[in-house]
Amino acid sequence: MDWQPIETAPKDGSLVLLLSAPQIVTIPSYVEGGPDEVFNHAPRANLGKWNAEGDSWVDENGLLGGDCYTLAVTGIWESGGGWFQPNEVTHWCPIPKLPSF
Repeated sequence: MDWQPIETAPKDGSLVLLLSAPQIVTIPSYVEGGPDEVFNHAPRANLGKWNAEGDSWVDENGLLGGDCYTLAVTGIWESGGGWFQPNEVTHWCPIPKLPSF
């Protein structure tokens, strides 16, 4: 269950663990004279799947409502419309089996 390059991930709608690359996002200031906001996002993992219709990776819930600003500020994929930035997902891993109870 090692992380594998995203190019080898299944694109049949299977749910997998996705890993993002670290990102630095700059949001231009809309306040006259104010500084731009810079957000550093560490790599993060999330459940996701391939969306053939949109030709992209989406979170486990598919395409949700939300806006890009929230994604950039919080780094939470679900709040960013449920989609991933181009080239953001770098690796994938199968979901581990649940333990016996």
